[in-house]
Amino acid sequence: MPSTSSPNSGNTSSEKPAIVVHDVSKSFKIKHANSFKEAFVSKLRGEETTTQFQAVNHVSFEVPAGQSVAVMGRNGSGKSTTLKMISGVLRPDTGWIRIRGRVAGLLEVGAGFNPNLTGRENVYLNAAILGMSKEETDARFEDIHEFSELGEFIDTEVKQYSSGMYSRLGFSVAAHTEQDVLLVDEVLSVGDAAFRKKCTARMLEMRSHGKTMFIVSHSTSQVRQLCDRGIVLQQGKLVFDGPIEEAIEMHESSVSDSDRRLQRGSKRPFVAAESHERFMRNHPDAYGAPLGAPAVVEENGGGLIQECVTGLVVTSNELRVSQGLRNGAFQRAYAAAGGPAGEWGFLVGKIQVMDQEGLRALRFQNGTAYFRPETEEIDFVNETA
Repeated sequence: MPSTSSPNSGNTSSEKPAIVVHDVSKSFKIKHANSFKEAFVSKLRGEETTTQFQAVNHVSFEVPAGQSVAVMGRNGSGKSTTLKMISGVLRPDTGWIRIRGRVAGLLEVGAGFNPNLTGRENVYLNAAILGMSKEETDARFEDIHEFSELGEFIDTEVKQYSSGMYSRLGFSVAAHTEQDVLLVDEVLSVGDAAFRKKCTARMLEMRSHGKTMFIVSHSTSQVRQLCDRGIVLQQGKLVFDGPIEEAIEMHESSVSDSDRRLQRGSKRPFVAAESHERFMRNHPDAYGAPLGAPAVVEENGGGLIQECVTGLVVTSNELRVSQGLRNGAFQRAYAAAGGPAGEWGFLVGKIQVMDQEGLRALRFQNGTAYFRPETEEIDFVNETA
């Protein structure tokens, strides 16, 4: 079993680890064509229609029982993928993972909920999935309900919930059920400051009771308060594992260094105008005719935006990527939020369908937007707060 350093953790070597991640790798295939026509044209031009993205690259570590560990890194460094593999949502391509004890996970807004059931019914469903009996859940239900602050909405179908209500209920269930390991992935960025403060207090209480916590967060103040140890990932590789203060320093240093490299330019300089023009050329019919020349954006690392007849195209200097968005609910909400110059930042990915009820998600530079078709509402989860 691999050995992972855990300085100043206060755990003895005789304790069996709660989490073991051994030589784990995970990659994804990224498609660059949205239709058969685009794929055909790209093939004729000799362009690649897919690329392989290495999200996690030969990562190994152990987490002793009772330790609180923060996983840090820039967007796309492999943090959430690692957490999903530990939770069992994803399977590693190579390597193996072992967990000792009962695991409760808070991986994303609405994860694990049946949208057609009420909040009350979902509490019992999630508790049953965690291996709890009805009697055990009965004994804890009032505490869960009170902590969530949902009041009478506990008997409303959760598909009517906002992202903040999802987060409240999800955390309340995870924090009050009988578990040995708690996995948290940035979900606490949703909701008001008072509730986030209450969640932090609850996690500190769980930590004092010897629960193992594995937390993905961009908030250095939060992980400094909750965690003993920090793991830093860069481009899917583990680059640091040690005391939390040193991990925070390493993470902040890597972010600053990366920003400086982008500003100076690398061996292959990124030219926003060239990337933007290439994207438009490769997607001639996707967003309609341009309504004008690309406009310069100064905020969020800088870049370009171009309005088109049926959508818009943005290019980010910091993310070194161009991406398009067709007219619709996401586009209207994005424009209302200030576009790439606003809170959401530049567009990162494509729209993804999250469940059978049609919940859709779209990644942006500073977080994720969720669209609920039954209410036609869009909630933005800021992941940089």
